[in-house]
Amino acid sequence: CTFASYDIEWWAQAIMAPIVGIIAGCLTFKSNCEPNAAHCFKGIGIVALCSFAWLCHTIFHIGMLMFIVPMFGLEPPSEDPCAGETFERLARKTPISWFTTNPVFCLRSKYYYQHSPPCGYFVRGKEELMQANAAIGCFFDGSNPEGKSPKARSPKGR
Repeated sequence: CTFASYDIEWWAQAIMAPIVGIIAGCLTFKSNCEPNAAHCFKGIGIVALCSFAWLCHTIFHIGMLMFIVPMFGLEPPSEDPCAGETFERLARKTPISWFTTNPVFCLRSKYYYQHSPPCGYFVRGKEELMQANAAIGCFFDGSNPEGKSPKARSPKGR
């Protein structure tokens, strides 16, 4: 199930275009009048050249995001396989959630709010130590995850 989209990622990449474009302008400035450089500008000419390098990079970067990157993306399914899925049902099946992967939330749960049991921080391989607490949004119970019977879980190393 996917409860997110790549819109935020796309915009993060898009706003990085002018920032990374500054690197192109800086490289143009740094290479000006070098012994093996193809250009040697003085005064307003170097400012124009650096600005042109910035503009070219920004247009190229946005163009790649708009036209090339979507060619490699997956098509979304025609029907949502998780229609009707709730956070609670999904969180009972998987130990990874925003709550369990956020160390600040886990520390506040334990020391500030003093929840009982506190939200357990997710560590791969230590899922059996996590305890459910529906009041704070932690539904995964590591001692008996949904879909597995207590008999199916065997101690490690045996």
